[in-house]
Amino acid sequence: MKQSNKTEWAIWGVCALSFAVTLALLPLLPARIPVHWNVDGQIDGWAARPGAFFGPAMGLGLSLLMKFLPYIDPRRRSYEKFGRAYDAFRLALALFVLILQGVTLYAAFYPDGLDVSRIIAACVGALLCVAGNYMPKFRHNYFCGIRTPWTLASETCWRRTHRFAGPLWFWGGLALAAGSFFLSGRWLAAATAALGAVLVVPAYLYSYFIYKSSGED
Repeated sequence: MKQSNKTEWAIWGVCALSFAVTLALLPLLPARIPVHWNVDGQIDGWAARPGAFFGPAMGLGLSLLMKFLPYIDPRRRSYEKFGRAYDAFRLALALFVLILQGVTLYAAFYPDGLDVSRIIAACVGALLCVAGNYMPKFRHNYFCGIRTPWTLASETCWRRTHRFAGPLWFWGGLALAAGSFFLSGRWLAAATAALGAVLVVPAYLYSYFIYKSSGED
């Protein structure tokens, strides 16, 4: 079996596992389950028991969306050049949603048993690491990657921007995952917001200057 096919099966297996576990636990769940936490990690949103399927449905929806986006991308042939990287990110995203579903189910039984803000920050950091690792392999397309007016207009600008941003996202994600062990609550939320700016703004500006310096405008 080709590696891409194995990854594809793994993605749908993760989606199926999320539904299966939720269905198995459904009769045991309390009447209300937590569905949202504030920046301090405190539950501030609840849903009825059937709301437990929101996570699995979201995971399936995202997986289907990312599966079919390449078919409507005007640069669909580019995906053939980074198919493994794209599928690996799809799998990482499916696992991310599965972990969040696990947190939701656990919190339904033990509302004060987890520091959810730390878990989410660690998972986001891990997802950023995966994205950063594969980002230099992303080829010119309209859906996956750093899409600025300049990267979309120039394949050279796209390639150089992603080579620049890849390590930035990887180490930024690693820093966030590590920081989740030392920070919590509002400090962790502030650090996450600051990291978001650090990851996005330099890449945006870099793409602009690369495009201008290339003389393609």
